[in-house]
Amino acid sequence: MLRIPIECHFIHHAILSLHASCVELGGCAVCFTADSGVGKSTRARAWVDGLGAEFISGDRPAIRLAPDGNLACGVPWDGKEQIFRNVQRPLRAILEVRRAPFTRLRRLSPEQAFGVLIRQSFIPMWDADTAALALANVRRLSRTTPVYRLFCGPGADDAREVRRILFEHPEEIEEELPEMKVKEGFVLRTVVDEHMVMPTGANIGKFGGAVVLNDVSAFIWKQLEKPISREDLLKQILGEYDIDEATASRDLDALLAQLDEMGVLER
Repeated sequence: MLRIPIECHFIHHAILSLHASCVELGGCAVCFTADSGVGKSTRARAWVDGLGAEFISGDRPAIRLAPDGNLACGVPWDGKEQIFRNVQRPLRAILEVRRAPFTRLRRLSPEQAFGVLIRQSFIPMWDADTAALALANVRRLSRTTPVYRLFCGPGADDAREVRRILFEHPEEIEEELPEMKVKEGFVLRTVVDEHMVMPTGANIGKFGGAVVLNDVSAFIWKQLEKPISREDLLKQILGEYDIDEATASRDLDALLAQLDEMGVLER
């Protein structure tokens, strides 16, 4: 009962509540953020178990925006993890987690970072003035703290590789690239081993029936439900299937062209 009014109060003091697992390593904080069920807590736990990091917050750290550097702060509440410490540490990076059988970090532009953070930040939409201020705070965070897209597995070895790249070899971090995703208003359903994309809402009148996908196309569609670059999408396919890069690249471009022609792809 107290958390929501306090988080609203935070907004007026340049503090935002972020849906993330936050750990401390080497005196600074790293946040792992993602939609529920993707594995942000698992990746954070791998840093604790494999690197000796300590949790600051398992689910909802407060991010204090400051002129000399943003701070990640523990707060006396949490989500399902119920892990928090009364500390604040300089925020080194925010990592948007994607599941993958390889380790790769890609830098996001401020606009791309804003798109990620707005989904994971507390925005009181019932209060227009406070919501507008919260959006301004998210915009400021996206411009002052590095946000990276993280592709990796859930284990301790994966955590060590991410730390190596992030802390020791930032030159290995990939540069930002244009992204794409499937438009809102479509859902993927699997019925009796058949993958079907069905329109919802206003799209029902524009698209008659459903689109049937094979296993690989359904996998690609799932990746496209969130913004992703073509290069990273190709890497995901190569990591998931035993296929040569030339064939995968050709087939991917053919599918993307088909989705473009159908008008369901947003670039």
